[in-house]
Amino acid sequence: MNEDIINLNVAIGSISKELIDVQKSLDAYRQKQARQEAIDDAALIFIEKAELVIEKAERGEIKLTDDQKRRIKSNLVKILGKIG
Repeated sequence: MNEDIINLNVAIGSISKELIDVQKSLDAYRQKQARQEAIDDAALIFIEKAELVIEKAERGEIKLTDDQKRRIKSNLVKILGKIG
């Protein structure tokens, strides 16, 4: 049972790290957007990280709530619309 708890903690930590990376890249994009600097670079970083997390969630490698998926996809669509 302790091993299961440890494995669960490791999985949660991994998911948390990936979500933090996505959030940081989104924050960087928003910050640069406000200053109109290197928007495309920040947007591409966010797009890459967001797509990776969504792909992992769809393959069942990580578990995200429907709201987390929706929010990531929504931000992804908005950013793609702005740079595309």
